[in-house]
Amino acid sequence: MTTAQLTPQSNQTPAVASVTKELSGAQWVSRFPGSHATSALTPEFRIAVDSFISAMEAASVNVRIASTYRPPERSYLMHWAWRIKNGTDPALAPAMDGVNIEWVHPTLAASKNAAKDMAIAYNIDSLGVPPALHSLHNERQAIDMRITWAGTISVKDATGTLVEIDTTPRTGMNAQLKVVGASYNVKKFVGGASDKPHWSTTGH
Repeated sequence: MTTAQLTPQSNQTPAVASVTKELSGAQWVSRFPGSHATSALTPEFRIAVDSFISAMEAASVNVRIASTYRPPERSYLMHWAWRIKNGTDPALAPAMDGVNIEWVHPTLAASKNAAKDMAIAYNIDSLGVPPALHSLHNERQAIDMRITWAGTISVKDATGTLVEIDTTPRTGMNAQLKVVGASYNVKKFVGGASDKPHWSTTGH
């Protein structure tokens, strides 16, 4: 029986790849897309949301869904775009695996302008707080809705009782509508006007 020593011929040194980062700007907004469909929500929350929306639409309420599920990468981009637009040093934005964005432009003004363009494109420019880095949107348990109506409306709550709403504002911020939503376990954001479109399983 003949034996021989085998010597590996391939180079075992780990390869180091250099990844070029891309400057921030509105082109990032189309990447890591989220959903505005209720079908992207968890089954239980989807049933609750669909029932609440159906009750509102039956009462001639205009409901426009802006967002349901949001990937973590999109939350990261939205969060830091808002913060840099509002004065955070872009150099303080941490990196995120899989998101090769460069927040620091040659000038601070350019960095802020690029972040502002992103915030406008994400439709978060008017938010009073930055979008959360991790939220119930990532868990498929939150929805952002633009809600409006005219005059007095009567909306059925989850028990089937008609609730007359004759108070203002005639938006999702209406206190009576919030109670109706809660009856379906769709709860308005507890932080007040800082995030007007937000509803979720917990109010957070």
